[in-house]
Amino acid sequence: MGLAQSYKKNVFCVEGDWQKDLRDNSSVRAALTFLQQNLEVKFIYKQCGTRENLEYYLSLWKQRKYAPYSIGYFAFHGQPESIQVGKEFVTLDELGDMLLDSCQDKILHFGSCKTLNTDEKTIKRFLETTGALCVCGFESEINFVESSAFDMILIEMFQQYKDIRMLDKALRKNYRSFIKRLQFKLIYL
Repeated sequence: MGLAQSYKKNVFCVEGDWQKDLRDNSSVRAALTFLQQNLEVKFIYKQCGTRENLEYYLSLWKQRKYAPYSIGYFAFHGQPESIQVGKEFVTLDELGDMLLDSCQDKILHFGSCKTLNTDEKTIKRFLETTGALCVCGFESEINFVESSAFDMILIEMFQQYKDIRMLDKALRKNYRSFIKRLQFKLIYL
């Protein structure tokens, strides 16, 4: 358990609106473009403003043709145990129901503040519901630029390992201060 089928892991990213000002172009898309241009990590990027949008894109991600996009990257505002999609919050349990048993051989990463600020039991329940290899993200408020830089490092590290335990060990060895400052959490069964 905890083994990916391949080293190559492309990214399926759904991102929320970061600002209410329509002129603000803040996005993780530039980081994904950097990874694609420099590491050949392909990505699918969709912006979500409603729960229905999120459910729709997740239902499409379940299709076999998107199996190589095995890193689910959720870039939203967050609070403990949830992400903000438009004006409402979607809890880990609700997200788990949307993804029900469809995440075998997938990694789920929350590039959001506080989403994983919860007990390990809740996160493990989410893992069991989705069937994912692991879930990771942050427990605290995070700086957008710093966390985006860490997300790029993380996605690059995912390309180097099949075994999640070995990835976890390498992350903690090489990026201990980053992990501590961002209160990064990686949970797997």
